[in-house]
Amino acid sequence: MTRPRELPWTMLCCLPLLGLTFQAALAAPLPSERLETWKREIEQRGEQLIVARIETDRETNQVRIPPDTPRRALLAQLLASPGLAGQFVQTHAMTLNQQATEGRVHFVLLNMARAGEFKDAEEPLLAHEFGHAWLDALGFRSPDAAGEAQPCLAIQAGDIVQHILIRGEVARRGFAFRDYWIRNLDQALDALKKEDAPDGAGASGCDSLARIALWTDVRLALSADSWSRYGEFDQAFRSRFPLLAETVDELVTVLKAVDVTALERFRRALAYVLRRLAAAPGMEERPAAPEAPDIPLKTKACLMPSGWLC
Repeated sequence: MTRPRELPWTMLCCLPLLGLTFQAALAAPLPSERLETWKREIEQRGEQLIVARIETDRETNQVRIPPDTPRRALLAQLLASPGLAGQFVQTHAMTLNQQATEGRVHFVLLNMARAGEFKDAEEPLLAHEFGHAWLDALGFRSPDAAGEAQPCLAIQAGDIVQHILIRGEVARRGFAFRDYWIRNLDQALDALKKEDAPDGAGASGCDSLARIALWTDVRLALSADSWSRYGEFDQAFRSRFPLLAETVDELVTVLKAVDVTALERFRRALAYVLRRLAAAPGMEERPAAPEAPDIPLKTKACLMPSGWLC
């Protein structure tokens, strides 16, 4: 499910949904033939991909679904979840995958209340979301967040593992997603350095998971060679969120050693990430350390001090 989303340092989860209404909107074509081609490839598998431009209001927590949106009753049902809707209103985009009686449906949602922030990057943003739908169609599915008490756990775990594959596929198809992402990272880092905030010890579980997922993404995808502020970002996070560093370090070590292009290894890696995030600082329930994941690694295995396989 997921998406390049706003990179907030105080990300909220499970906001109360005070209203769900329908609002007229003109359907817009996809911004490029490359996206149309990818959409056709997904739908040729007997699945449906729906791009919906959704109006949101963060002040009232309203989500307005255009009446011409295909399968809007199903989409409205999904967004009626306060936790899921609370995640979406803070994003640029989100992908929801749902099994319907006629087959698999993929909703790619654009948050039009924030369209000004991605108006010149809609193609790479949609390409990233199509990547989530593409993986789902191939069986590389993220956890089902709909109806979960903490949908952010499913969303962030799915993102961490799926993004590894999406980055390569988006680049292979010629979409310039990295430029859009680095621009957002630059803005987010500037905002973080201006904040006069505590170290995150009292943050909610969803806050912590969003930071872990973002930090892990950056560590896996970028370097000092590809982003001039990579070291500055890593140091800022280590200084501001020291309680999260051990989790991120372990995730990066494990995932760099795993080839998730094979479906079984993908599933094992995802199960590992879910368990690791569930035990991360800030989560309401801290389960005992789970058994080390049974994941075939590309390098010699080692054991972190916490007992997690790396």
